[in-house]
Amino acid sequence: MPNTERSGVAIHYDVEGRGLPLVLLHGGYTSSELWRLRGWVEILREERRLILVDLRGHGQSDKPHDPAAYRFSVLASDVLAVLDDLGIASAAVCGFSLGAQAALRLAATHPDRVDAVAAIGSDPAAVGFADLPREDAEGDALSQRLEREGMGWLAAKLEAEGRPDAARLMAQADPLAMAAWLRAWGEDAPLPQRLADLSMASLFAWGELEVEGWDVPDLPPGARLVIVPGADHPGVLERRDVMLPELRATLASARMATV
Repeated sequence: MPNTERSGVAIHYDVEGRGLPLVLLHGGYTSSELWRLRGWVEILREERRLILVDLRGHGQSDKPHDPAAYRFSVLASDVLAVLDDLGIASAAVCGFSLGAQAALRLAATHPDRVDAVAAIGSDPAAVGFADLPREDAEGDALSQRLEREGMGWLAAKLEAEGRPDAARLMAQADPLAMAAWLRAWGEDAPLPQRLADLSMASLFAWGELEVEGWDVPDLPPGARLVIVPGADHPGVLERRDVMLPELRATLASARMATV
């Protein structure tokens, strides 16, 4: 269970499988364990060298309580630190929700390190792309409630939705770290690049229920777009039958990674 402190805090990661490297970045409030719970690791480790990162504030990584520690540029630096620790020059990166934003920021700022990017349930506007105006952050009220009441009430919502495994992960989260992360949402310096400027192979996926009434932004040329029928935000990750073939097709069109 290795850790690296190359980016200034301890970042935990695991490696499973063999082959070309694929970084998996989980969503907020959980940890890299989410990929195991959803069955992605068991399948993909037969095809790829999986690098499962606990983003700062989550899982077994350090949990600072300063909002500035959670900007997407910082999260991207943590991923680079893991790649450097493993001696990997470039890799494909697949992220869900918070992890998708970190993956997109990394792809925009260090395209030489990203062979392909898959953004599942992402909010590209929060990343800072020049062609996507940012909306005002709405995390302060939620941050205050987490600071007052902890994680139990939020975990209970997942339990009520029939997702007890994800609820268990959420209940284990540090509420002060989660509050700090929410306050950092959209606080990065704007990027000079547009989302459409990303040049590597890319996949963008959302659930049908999470994009109702929302216009999908202009995607990079050749990007794969998947709208998963009947799925809500966490439900996209649960639909391996839809997502894994699309991910494989994206990876197959990626430039060769350095193992």
